[in-house]
Amino acid sequence: MARLLILSDIHGNIYSLKTIWRNASRWDEVIVLGDLVDYAPYPSEVIDFLREHGARIVRGNHDQAVAYGVDCRCGEETHWLSVWFRENITLKLLNKDHKMFLKNLPLNITLKTGSITLHAVHAAPSNPLYAYLYPWLSNEEVCKLLRKPFSKYKLSTGDKVHCPKGLYLIGHTHYQFYRVVDGTLVVNPGSAGAPRDGDPRVSYIILDTDKESIEFYRVKYSIENIVRAFEELKIPEPYLSALKYMFKYGKTPPKPS
Repeated sequence: MARLLILSDIHGNIYSLKTIWRNASRWDEVIVLGDLVDYAPYPSEVIDFLREHGARIVRGNHDQAVAYGVDCRCGEETHWLSVWFRENITLKLLNKDHKMFLKNLPLNITLKTGSITLHAVHAAPSNPLYAYLYPWLSNEEVCKLLRKPFSKYKLSTGDKVHCPKGLYLIGHTHYQFYRVVDGTLVVNPGSAGAPRDGDPRVSYIILDTDKESIEFYRVKYSIENIVRAFEELKIPEPYLSALKYMFKYGKTPPKPS
């Protein structure tokens, strides 16, 4: 399998996606950890591009919201912006085929290569669409999130929580990081379209399964193109200012009072 390009949370940003494609070093396969849509106005272009290039993709909570007509259940800080953008922009830019494609995406992917078992999911195995596995969580909290629901191992109060073994690729938080907990490796490539860690450069990783190495990358792209697209769509306030803030500064925008 050799080199894997791992992306997550592209969120309709075709400019950042194509920039990553041009800048990433050689790879053999692409895995996308969900959230192809919302926040930037090119969801159909992102879907078509990834399909054309044969990417393996898991479904994210925003993909779920678009495909099934349900709430995205994202964080309170961005929920108001997400709902408005999806209803007024994203859904109008996607056809039935795009929505069916999102609907049929798997919730997880498991790959075995050599001695490595790789688990790919948008949020966490315990809750593939909605759990938030942040880099600052305790080891015990991380291990609980990595356990699948209805695990055969029942936990009682005071029990030590053991992490399931393997390599876990997760997204959803828009934070690039890795953690080693109880011999288990957890890796988040960050957001390939809309970072929220204060760095507006988009991020990705290259996983080399032969060398058993992971390379972390951040790359600049033309944020001005996204901002111009928002203005051309005549997005009203306070949504326009919030979207500009998110992409320019790589942060969660302030919620309007």
